[in-house]
Amino acid sequence: MTDDTYRYRVNALALIASAAFGGANMFIGTSMGVYWLSLDPLDFMNSFGSQFQRFLFTIMPLFLLMLVGIVLSARLDWQRQSVRRSWVVAIGLYVVLSLITVGFHMPENLRLIAAEYTSEQADAARSYWLLGHVPRVILGFLIPWYVFKAITAHWSPEPQNA
Repeated sequence: MTDDTYRYRVNALALIASAAFGGANMFIGTSMGVYWLSLDPLDFMNSFGSQFQRFLFTIMPLFLLMLVGIVLSARLDWQRQSVRRSWVVAIGLYVVLSLITVGFHMPENLRLIAAEYTSEQADAARSYWLLGHVPRVILGFLIPWYVFKAITAHWSPEPQNA
């Protein structure tokens, strides 16, 4: 496989997986959010576990493939400072997204699955949980933006120092 073929593949993986992850988060936060807000809070909490499993089997592969694509792509451009910056930002945003996921969403998902809330608590938890998707959606769209910037910057000529 030529260097360009490998680059095209890992760049495509980074861009497609990150954009798909952003879109999936937007779907969960908006379309499913509207649906979940229409449910009685206890019905939401009691149905969340089975729905979460379905989302997890879609989201986790995208989340992991995005990391693989970004890291492999960044490695290819590490020597070009003008391109590296966009890859570093994309990786940094991925880290922030991971911290939000691990620190907030996963514990809250587990509490919802365990049905630990009364009706009033479930209503507040649902709103809080959905509001927590706002930064995930924003990050989910910023990451592919920086991936795209890095990919297009790679094909631009290196600026000449005067």
